[in-house]
Amino acid sequence: MSEDGLLDIKFRFLDLFAELDETELDVVENWILSRAYRKDLQFRKDLDSKEEELIKIGKKLRKLVPFEGEMPSENIVPPIVGDQADCTKANTCHIDEFLYDEKDVEDLIKSGKLKKHYCIDCNSRNVKELIYTSHSMSRQTLLFIFNVLLPTDLEGKRLLDVGSRLGAVLYGAYHFSNASSIIGIEMNKECCEVQEKIISQFSMDRNRIKVIHSDVMEKHDIVQLSDIIVINVLDFFVDIEKHKEMWYFFKKHIKKGTFIITNRSMADTLGYLDIFEEFMEWLTICKPYQIENEIFFNTEINSEIFLYAVK
Repeated sequence: MSEDGLLDIKFRFLDLFAELDETELDVVENWILSRAYRKDLQFRKDLDSKEEELIKIGKKLRKLVPFEGEMPSENIVPPIVGDQADCTKANTCHIDEFLYDEKDVEDLIKSGKLKKHYCIDCNSRNVKELIYTSHSMSRQTLLFIFNVLLPTDLEGKRLLDVGSRLGAVLYGAYHFSNASSIIGIEMNKECCEVQEKIISQFSMDRNRIKVIHSDVMEKHDIVQLSDIIVINVLDFFVDIEKHKEMWYFFKKHIKKGTFIITNRSMADTLGYLDIFEEFMEWLTICKPYQIENEIFFNTEINSEIFLYAVK
């Protein structure tokens, strides 16, 4: 390493250390002297390596689906209740987080392929920011689920993704965990075909990963056998009555001890549907099982993903 290179590294460290108080500096110093940072650094590199596999899948998916990540045959309707009730077709833009991360979105905006605002009344400067929403989980969220939220060892466990769409959760489970069975249930045939293509093109073990074209409410046997169930917000895909029916179905068929992962709190979801009181004794919220790995993820992810266990 050149002397200039070393000076640059020292400057970056000093710039960071300048923000710390004496107690924080002592903790960092002990961390470095104990060489524990070596283990943390290796874990970080392993995470980056795993994420590369999903980046490759994401790039392939971009070629298989429309830019918005929504299939022509999907019936996606803005909800009329809940925290996304302010979304309309005019003010909302769907950008799939699995296909495009924050940096990708920034680049798309800079290049003019995405807009940040929409006009309230044409030919004026009376504009508002567009609402960006995603129907998939980001790569970072998937890393968080399998490296922080859930137990390390999932051997012998069955994971089910309800409404698997483009398959992001399935690919995350496949690469980031040792879950023995990974199943996606998806109502849209086009989405199922896309998932099948990805599974084939990336030579995934079909004894381990599977996609089923069906309404989940017609597959109670699979629900009953699952140990981990991922349920993304369903507001855009089902009306209120269907949404309620689905939760009553889940309550009836999900076995005791099953983990449920959601990207919105159950209190909010069930509260919006006005059925929260009927489910109060059904679930218990869980702490992360690999909490020591939280340092590798930003706090925003931690506040957006919830882990429950069926009592």
